[in-house]
Amino acid sequence: LLIAGVKSKYVEDTKIIHKEMAPGLCSMIKVEDVDHPLSETPARVAEAVLLFSQGIGLMPSLVRRCSRQGSTEGHESYSDGRKKSLSSDREKEGDLEKQKDGVVFLTVHDVGSSYMSWRAFVLDTSMEDIRKRASFVHVAIPGQEPGASDLQKNFVFPTMKDLGLNLVSILDYLRIPQVVGLGDGAGANIITRFGMCHPARVHGVFTINSTAQHNLGRFMEKLKEKMKATALDGKLFLNEKNVSKFAEAFKKRTEILPELNKKINFDFLLMAGIKSKYVEDTEMIHKEMAPGLCSMIIVEDVSEPLTETPGRVSEAVLLFCQGMGLMPSIPRKFSRQGSLISQDSGYGERNKSPSESKPGKTSHRFSVPELDASKLPEVSNNFEQVMMG
Repeated sequence: LLIAGVKSKYVEDTKIIHKEMAPGLCSMIKVEDVDHPLSETPARVAEAVLLFSQGIGLMPSLVRRCSRQGSTEGHESYSDGRKKSLSSDREKEGDLEKQKDGVVFLTVHDVGSSYMSWRAFVLDTSMEDIRKRASFVHVAIPGQEPGASDLQKNFVFPTMKDLGLNLVSILDYLRIPQVVGLGDGAGANIITRFGMCHPARVHGVFTINSTAQHNLGRFMEKLKEKMKATALDGKLFLNEKNVSKFAEAFKKRTEILPELNKKINFDFLLMAGIKSKYVEDTEMIHKEMAPGLCSMIIVEDVSEPLTETPGRVSEAVLLFCQGMGLMPSIPRKFSRQGSLISQDSGYGERNKSPSESKPGKTSHRFSVPELDASKLPEVSNNFEQVMMG
């Protein structure tokens, strides 16, 4: 972490050092209206020291007290030398401090969609018990929020690699040590890259309709369908120019399939709608994963599980989290929205698709009736945050 006073003669030197550092390792803070931060704004320096320490997992119980001594501007390294401001626009509900001992979910949306798709899922009645015990940070990819204006002409849209790599700056900014990653479509690719780059910062990753190979025709067909369906209150639509830039970045993404087995050492859950065109991709990813780390769920009779069967998705999220020892007190309520076929990446059976697996082994169909569960007391108020751009 580099810090410099804006009035000092060392701002340029600090910028030069920042540009030379490996992406993801270095951050830079400029303190306005001062020359020597250590003596002129000790509270700002103390605040930066705490933020830095908690970003590497130290002193997590300390509460950050925002100083009024001047103001700071923070930057995170991109692989191409560009900088991303840490003072992102965001919407906040509740109090993050109340959730410091709970589970934090980091969500990333698909191309042709927005963070509102994940927000609608979180607000579904099937997520009520999880909402009471968890925090949610919804990432809004640049220019993809409903009603967004055109991105500036000189704006260079980040690559999928950059997006995945630099999500860690959100965790550092909010002082979140670990998250459960959730991604849909292109967002699944981004959250997977995040886990590959920063495995120590995730409990696990859960993806929906992941892609394993490039297929331009199939991708454009899906994008057109999503764009037609994406409207809020009949007024707010996505900016098509901005969506096209996100789509272009997704089409030009680098291949990650050969790296999955090498870089993923955390729990991973894949989900796909059996009517979608990504079942084959999901199976390919599943086969590449290390045995014992990855499971696969196929939801019957649907194409987009996140929007068509939120009850099934919430059920899978809870099962996934409880398998990692998170939120053990929440009773599982079995949804009646369709049925599930699941497959674990076990030895000997991991190369078989759900249709090929033998009954009684790694393929299971869940058809347990809905259970009555006593209402649990609310542990804390829900916190929800949207990181814009």
